Amino acid sequence: MGRIPESEYIEFHGCRVVTAQLIKLHHTPEEVEVFNVWLYGQTGIVMEDGTCGIYVYDYERWLEQGCRDRQCSHDWD
Repeated sequence: MGRIPESEYIEFHGCRVVTAQLIKLHHTPEEVEVFNVWLYGQTGIVMEDGTCGIYVYDYERWLEQGCRDRQCSHDWD
């Protein structure tokens, strides 16, 4: 399993985020697909260029949970 190095996290208006491009760069296509299903329903931040920033908290939570493909009700913020 890949992992985005913390040095590549983006600081945007006081929030640490990653982008879909970073996830695609550091994870397999299968992991990207699983992450996208897992992320469904979570909030993100729209950056100035229109890119969606995914909160690092959510990304790291997905890694810590073993890259599951579904969230449970206790997983929500």
